[in-house]
Amino acid sequence: MKIEAGLIRQKQALGLLYSLLEEEFSALLENSPQQVSSIEFSIQELIRQLMDEKEAIKKILTENSFADLNEYKNSLEQGENRIISEEIEDIKVLEEQCSHQAMKNNRIASALAEQSAGMLSFFYDSVTPRQQNVYSAQGRWNDKPSKHTGLLKGRM
Repeated sequence: MKIEAGLIRQKQALGLLYSLLEEEFSALLENSPQQVSSIEFSIQELIRQLMDEKEAIKKILTENSFADLNEYKNSLEQGENRIISEEIEDIKVLEEQCSHQAMKNNRIASALAEQSAGMLSFFYDSVTPRQQNVYSAQGRWNDKPSKHTGLLKGRM
């Protein structure tokens, strides 16, 4: 019976994971990095707990001399077998939904990072002197191009 309870907990955790992934997607669209990072911590902790639950089920199966969940399922009576099969199917559907949502979140996050890098590059190019003939760090006119021309150069 512990295996059935573990499967139910996994199904519930995957439902919660999907909700968190949807919330993360909304936060990404709102461009709210603090909210995204706090949700991401929750997602990582939930995934860790899911993996612990799966390991616990594997341990129970091994202790009872079952090679895998299918072998355990086949050893049960028809009614229990059907219940376990339904739970496994529900878990697979939820895992697929979570996977698709995680891919959408990844695409949005990558696009936002690329956009930020492009904006930073644009701003940097906007403030970089176009001509190499600029005042030197000593305040003298420098008409020789320097290999180390930058925005600011000096000493403390």
